[in-house]
Amino acid sequence: MVKVKFTGFGSDKEVEVASGELLLRAAKDNGVKIPCDCQDGECGSCAVEVVFLGEKDPQCERLDSQGKELTTLIGRGVYTKADAEAFEMSDKAPGVRLACQCIVRNDILVKPYQG
Repeated sequence: MVKVKFTGFGSDKEVEVASGELLLRAAKDNGVKIPCDCQDGECGSCAVEVVFLGEKDPQCERLDSQGKELTTLIGRGVYTKADAEAFEMSDKAPGVRLACQCIVRNDILVKPYQG
């Protein structure tokens, strides 16, 4: 189990979810309303800021520069293609994710994306 703290979505809430759970599913299951239109990574309406909590390095899904999530975030102007290539070359987790594509593997703080 991992902890997910939601802030800025009406009321703050901290929940425990199974490692490997989709962030959007965790939010919905716990009454947190993250805006979402397509729920498939195409529209970008569920973009959120994710901050990793804790001392250890975050385990994250590697995002490739041609993947749906990064393509959508680039299209919305969140990241550049150079940013996408940097994510692909390193294990650095991007700070803005799509809740419908983000798999929770660590304790995180989730806030609305204000970009």
